[in-house]
Amino acid sequence: MDALVARRVRTARGVIEVAEAGSGPVVLVVHGAPGNWRQAISVAEDLAGESRVLLLSRPGYGRTPLRSGRSPQEQGALYLALLDSLGIDRAVVLGISGGGPSAFALAAAQPDRCAGLLLCCAVTPHLMLLPPSMLRLAAVPGLWRSLAAVSRFVHRVRPSPLDLTALTPVEQSLAAQVLPDIERFETDRHQSLRGVGLRNDTRQLTAAVEIPWPSGVLVPTVVLHGDADEVVPLLHAQAYASVVPGAVLEVLNGYGHALPLFARARVAALLRQLITGGPDRPTPGTATPQAAPPP
Repeated sequence: MDALVARRVRTARGVIEVAEAGSGPVVLVVHGAPGNWRQAISVAEDLAGESRVLLLSRPGYGRTPLRSGRSPQEQGALYLALLDSLGIDRAVVLGISGGGPSAFALAAAQPDRCAGLLLCCAVTPHLMLLPPSMLRLAAVPGLWRSLAAVSRFVHRVRPSPLDLTALTPVEQSLAAQVLPDIERFETDRHQSLRGVGLRNDTRQLTAAVEIPWPSGVLVPTVVLHGDADEVVPLLHAQAYASVVPGAVLEVLNGYGHALPLFARARVAALLRQLITGGPDRPTPGTATPQAAPPP
């Protein structure tokens, strides 16, 4: 795959940064927090030979201004506007971690434009409990911007050695196999750190607003999570799976929040399944009427 280059696209909802690779059915990738379009380059590497992969930067990250969308619903509308600007009718949407709420909001608001939804280690806003330190930081305008700038500078001058101690035992056993992905992720994470995006994400989670799913709406959905995730507990995945009719919950034993790195092949396989569909998958946009329970 050729080197990816991001560009800024002007849409009806604002400017958004996006990099793309490949051709064919569209996969729209929404990164976590912190991050930018680089966080999920592995998806483009795995699928660009058969799909058109769009990697975007959420508002407040990369070169996407925060004014393009603050809430998950506003960000979901921005992604839809991006599809409109690029002349794309439908896409399979991948929401990773902090990108889960806006990916979910897009599918809930425009199910006919969402060919499938994969939520990977995704945050459920009304269930997320943030540490008091994050709340205090978010309460001071400009503070996180300054701290993020200092962190980027320090890492650029003297990169920190990889710390694998936070990984689960299963992940540690696999670390040697995915070491290049881990190193790239850590480098990109420091370079992409932007205080304005983190502060907004924190404030949105503090609002603890539950994103509604319209009654009777179906979108082929898979929720992928690790049962050892201490950053976003499994309860979040179970909540998503419970509100989307027909959603499939897949739990990987022993995996934590680094699951997208360590289960890269599984993420790609699930995206391929959503792209190709299947006889047992519901038709997007409509729900099959259910018989009333006996009195």
